[in-house]
Order: sequence, then C-alpha cells, then structure tokens
Amino acid sequence: MKRNGRDLVYYLTLVCVPMFFAVLLGLYLSKLSIDKHVDSFGSIYLKTLERKIDSLTNQARVLMSDTSNCDSIRRRLKVWPSVHGYLTVKNGQIMCQSDSVFDWVDPLLVTADLTPGIHSYPKAGSANKERVLVIVSQDNLNPASLGMAIVSLDEFISYMDISDSLQYEKLAVWIGANCLFDRSQYDFDNMHYFKSERFHIKLGIEPTENYICYSMLMFTLSSIPLGLLISLFIHLVIIRLKPRCSLVEEIKSAVKRGEFYLVYQPVYDAMGELYGFEALARWQHPKMGVVGPDIFIPAIEKNQLGIEFTYYVFARAAQDMALLEPGKNYHLGINVPPEFIMCSNFESTLSTLMKTFDGLPVAITLEVTERQLLDEAAIEQIDMARRLGVKIAIDDFGVGHTSLSMLQRLNIDYLKIDKCFVDTVGIDSVNAPVLESIIELAHRLNITIVAEGVESAKQVDFLNQRGCQYQQGYFYAKPLTMDELLETTAPRI
Repeated sequence: MKRNGRDLVYYLTLVCVPMFFAVLLGLYLSKLSIDKHVDSFGSIYLKTLERKIDSLTNQARVLMSDTSNCDSIRRRLKVWPSVHGYLTVKNGQIMCQSDSVFDWVDPLLVTADLTPGIHSYPKAGSANKERVLVIVSQDNLNPASLGMAIVSLDEFISYMDISDSLQYEKLAVWIGANCLFDRSQYDFDNMHYFKSERFHIKLGIEPTENYICYSMLMFTLSSIPLGLLISLFIHLVIIRLKPRCSLVEEIKSAVKRGEFYLVYQPVYDAMGELYGFEALARWQHPKMGVVGPDIFIPAIEKNQLGIEFTYYVFARAAQDMALLEPGKNYHLGINVPPEFIMCSNFESTLSTLMKTFDGLPVAITLEVTERQLLDEAAIEQIDMARRLGVKIAIDDFGVGHTSLSMLQRLNIDYLKIDKCFVDTVGIDSVNAPVLESIIELAHRLNITIVAEGVESAKQVDFLNQRGCQYQQGYFYAKPLTMDELLETTAPRI
C-alpha cells in the first residue's frame, strides 16, 4: 500500500516519541545504577579503611604500651620499618622519642590535642607544604599516656592499598581537612562523599568516564525494546480507538473530497416497467476501499452530521439526474436522517434543496424510518414537506414502533415493506401472516405499497396477486451506478 506524507509523519512520531522517553528513562536508570554502585563501593571501601586504621592504632598501642621503657619501644619498632619516628608522652611530658622524630614533625606536636586514630600534620621545615601522618594510640589504663608514630604519606597509601579501580579511577581520602592526593585532578562537585564516624577521615569517589559511558550505553540499548513495545502498544490502542475517534473526521473529509457517491436501486411497477429509483449512498475510501453504509450512516446520525450529509446527497443526486434523457419522469427516493427532519429551519432548507431539481425528470420522495415518527413534532414536519409538494415514504415498515393510530393520522404516500417480511413468502414462518396484514392495511388507508428485497419470481407473483403496486430488489436489478442507470433508461431503438 502506498504511504503518503501523513503516514510517514505518523509512524516516525509513533516510533521516535516513545523511543525518546524510553532512552531518557534508560539514562535516568543508568544514573541511579551508577549512584547505587558508587554508594555501595564507597561504604565498603570506607569500612575497609576504618579496619586498617584501627589495626594501625592497635599496633601502635601495643608497641608503645610502656611509654617510659624507651629501649623496649625502640626494639619493638624495629619490626615496623615504615615508622620514621616515634614519641611517647605522659601528662604532657616526653617520655621517649626517636632521634629523628623532630626532623619530621614540629615539637609543638607534643602539646597538640590529638585523639586516638590517624592525623595529618605538617612536616617539619616544609612551611606547611608537605605533610606526614601521625598515628596516635592511647593507653587503655592511663588515658594521659599517648604514643605517636610518624608515617610518610606514600607508605600509608601503600599500606592502605588506596588505588584506583576499573570503575572508580578518581578516589580521594581526606584526613581531617587535608586531602592525601593532588587536588587538581579531582572534580569535587561530581564526587560522592563518605565520612567516617570513628576517625577523622573522609572518602571521595568519582566513577570513571569509561564506566559511565558503558553503563549509559547498556541501559540505553536495554531501553530500545521497551520503546518499541510502547510504540506497538500505542499503535494497537490507536487502531482500537481509531474507528470511534477518527471516523467522524474521515466522514467530514470524505464529504469535502467528494468520496461519497450514489447508486440507484431501481423500482418497478406490477407490469415490470421501470418506475423510479432509490438513491443509496456509498463511500469509496482511498485506503479502505468501499465502506458500507452500515458503518458510516450510524456515525453520521450519532454525530449530528445528518444535515450536512443530506445537502451533499441532494446535490449529488441532482447532478446525476441532470444526465437523464428528458421525456419521462421518474420517482426518486432519498433517505433522510432524523436530524434533517427535525431541524428548526426544515421548511426553508427543504425548499432550497428542492429547487436544485427544478427542470429535472424526477419527482422527489423523502424516505423516513418509523422511529422518526414517534412524536407530534415529526408529524408536523412531514405535513410541512407534503405542502411543499414533496412525497413521503415510510421506509422499512414493520420493524419499528409505528402504531396503527399514528399510521392513520400520517399523511404519507408510500409504505415500504421491509425485506424481512417479503422473505416469508412461501415459508412457514410466524411473520408470514404479517405481510398480508400490512398489505391489507395499506390498501384500506389508500397508501401506495413498495415491497423491498424482492428476489424471486414466487415473491413477485405473490405481491402482484395482493395488489402491491411497486417492487424493488435483486430479482429486478442490483443497485446501479449512474452509468449503468443511463444504459437502463436509454430509449430503445
């Protein structure tokens, strides 16, 4: 099937819009996933650092537990080569110290208020540009006794195994307010931070760009099937609702584009002569092909399009009837909806429409259904139409709710018997006696009869014998296009 530009826009929109939101959802979920993994990694890594620092302080406390026994402390610290200096203090007084301790730290360290754990302290002689780490231990029995071990930054990093991972290449550790690494390499705004409640340390983690790109790619690719499923679901919903939502617009457009056309069901008299036609609307849709009246007629009546559509039918019928050869007048029945019959300016509207047939070889009959004749207002409108010279036929008689009393009050010209009663001819059916009753009733009320749906010679004989004046149906002819109608009405040579 050939697709036009509107179809292309529809399908592009159908695919692209859900896909756009699905990708956005994928990116959002990737961010949540990255944040979750960073939080998990940071919590685990921080606990690891806390355990190692706890181990260092416990080790320092054991090695320097006897703050006044310098020889013992010196021997013990020989097994801890990463310590560059040590210092024990009791009640603010130095009890023991290594020879090089003040080459690493300022003597003010002795009076510094340091809690057990690890601290960053300026290196001696570096003008606060370099720092060392001080591991502080406290005697459990004598809180005034402190041991301090001096460790270089590189050795601490090596011991703590602070290194990048495949997912987190930018990992920073703060001891107090001092970062252990070069700050220039970090984007602190994008870091996730984790602070220890036990020690003066803080951890900062930033995912690698490769990990972020990989995560975003995986979630984006995973969102594509979701986007396609959403597109498919929306398409199915649109298909489901489209007949209800868009049929009205399609009908309006079809009227403007002239897609509706008329076929004509011939009506014959009892002698088999052509008496006239019933105009039947058909819809040639450019995509769906021929659309049956059982689909578009209810939509027209339900959505108040009856007046506009009736104008169209009258105009199209006048255009077709102008092609007939003059010389014989034909009956032309046109079905009109309830909305048209009950419109406030019915008289002027009908008068205007009838003028389009001036000079044409047809006599117009309005065909109305029984359900249009259930109140006094409808009867008054029917009378008004007859005063304008328009004949009236009750279509599909017998299947509605017209009472006998109302039928007696109506000024109508034709009674069209529904096909369901004609089909009972020759059949033992509960509806069989109804047909004869309708014919007898019409005769008594002096109403002309038209039998619909005649399909067999047996039915023709039955109707003729009972005085049915006119008949239509496939026995005589199927609905004819205007070209076929012109051939039927052409003078015989």
